Amino acid sequence: MFSPLFGYTAKVLIGTSGWSYDDWVDVFYEREERMFQQYTRVFDTAEINSTFYKIPPPSFIAGLARSSPRGFVFSVKLHKEITHKKMVDPKLAVERDVRNFLKLLDPLKKQDKLGAILVQLPPEPKEKFPRFEEFLDILASMDGYRFAVEFRDESWISEETWKMLRERNVAYCIVDEPLLPPITVVTTDFAYIRWHGRGGRPWYYYLYS
Repeated sequence: MFSPLFGYTAKVLIGTSGWSYDDWVDVFYEREERMFQQYTRVFDTAEINSTFYKIPPPSFIAGLARSSPRGFVFSVKLHKEITHKKMVDPKLAVERDVRNFLKLLDPLKKQDKLGAILVQLPPEPKEKFPRFEEFLDILASMDGYRFAVEFRDESWISEETWKMLRERNVAYCIVDEPLLPPITVVTTDFAYIRWHGRGGRPWYYYLYS
């Protein structure tokens, strides 16, 4: 998951995307209640995936900041309204939406529990994103935040992409998945790695369900 790099040493944090899964009960969780508290006994980071689908109430983020142990780190997925709609339409402004999204995460940031903001793009070729570089400039202007971009189309795999990310201190999200080759490119001072697995059928359901 999120791995800040300090010189030649690295602190590696390992966690999962989400933690509230009923089918984990009796496999990973001992009981149905207090899943998050059980989760934090094993893992020191988690990716908040639900923010991709729905903006949570401020009380949800404040509750995570309050209930998580010291040193626990959350990475947060940017809402799909920004990544899948507004970023591809030149008529729609996205900077205000990004700022509002980050403001929501203040309780985590104030307690030093905010890791990277994950920008997950749809499985579309880069030609459909003429504003991508402009979007990266917006991310780069957000002082004090880390961003990682996950691409889902092979047209993005190029030195041009790495250069755009490096110039703005944005991480390339290293992935293990059926759609892209497992390229280990580091474009900033931390690495963000997602292991999706390579099963074609479950991956199809994950993409479109």
